[in-house]
Amino acid sequence: MKKFTEFTNELISEKLITFGGRAYPKFGQVVILAGGAGSGKGFVLEKLLGIEGTVLDVDALKKLVMGSKEMSKRIKDETGQDIKNFDLKKSENVSKLHELLSDVYGITKANERRIFTGALAAPADRKPNIIFDVTLKDMGKLEKLTRNALELGYQKENIHLVWVINDVAIAMEQNAGRDRVVPEEILLATHEGASLTMRKLVDTDSKISKYLDGDIWFSFNKVGVDTELSKSKQGGSYISDANYIQIKKKGQKPMNLLDIGDRLLLKIQFYTPQTKAWN
Repeated sequence: MKKFTEFTNELISEKLITFGGRAYPKFGQVVILAGGAGSGKGFVLEKLLGIEGTVLDVDALKKLVMGSKEMSKRIKDETGQDIKNFDLKKSENVSKLHELLSDVYGITKANERRIFTGALAAPADRKPNIIFDVTLKDMGKLEKLTRNALELGYQKENIHLVWVINDVAIAMEQNAGRDRVVPEEILLATHEGASLTMRKLVDTDSKISKYLDGDIWFSFNKVGVDTELSKSKQGGSYISDANYIQIKKKGQKPMNLLDIGDRLLLKIQFYTPQTKAWN
C-alpha cells in the first residue's frame, strides 16, 4: 500500500508545522488547534507545532483544579462536592465539574480573562502567542475566537488554524482509556462538527478572510499510520515522519476540493464520521 507521503509529497514542506513560514515565532501569533475529542491534539501540540505559547485548554484547567488541595477543600466546604473523588469516566461527574468551575466559581472565565488582559496590555510587537485548544464544532466558535483575537490587537494574517484529523474509530478507543471519558454521542458530534466547519473553510465561496488570513494545516494523526516516533541518541524521541498538508498559506486563498486531490479527500472521508461534507 502506498504511503500517504508518496502522493502528497508536493504538499508537505517539512516535518514541522510552521506559521507564517517561520519556525517558533516569538510574538504575535494565534493558533486555533481544532479537532474532535480524542483526536490527539495534545500530541500534535507537543510534537509537531513549531510554536510555543499560552494554551487555553479547559480540560487541562480542570485537571489543574482537581490537583489543587486548596481549591478542592474550598469546593467541598462550600458546596459539599468532593471533586478529588470524581470519576471523570462518568459523564455526570464531568458535567458537575464543568458546572462548578464555570458557573459556580467562574474559574474558566477568570483564567481566560487573565490571559486576555495580559495580551491586551502588551505592545503590538510583543503580544504573547496564544494557542486555543478547541473542537471547533461550529462556525460560531470560529467567529468568537477570531473576534477575540482581533479585539486583543492580533492581526488577521497572524491567526492560524490546525485541524487534527484522527480516525474517529480510533478516537473512540482512545477516549475509552482517558481519565476523562466523553460520551460517545458527544464525541461523534465533535468530530462531525469539526469536519463540517473545515469543509466550509475550503469551499470555493468561503469567506475565510472574514475570520483569519494566516496558515491552515490539516494534520492526520492516526497512531502507527500517520506519525512515526524515532529514538534519539540522547535517549528521548522525536517525530521522524508525519502526515500533514498546508491547505492555506498566510495571505493567500485556501485550496479548493479540486486542488486537494481525490486520494487526500478519500483519507478525510475515511477518518471522519460519515457525512457528505467531503464527497
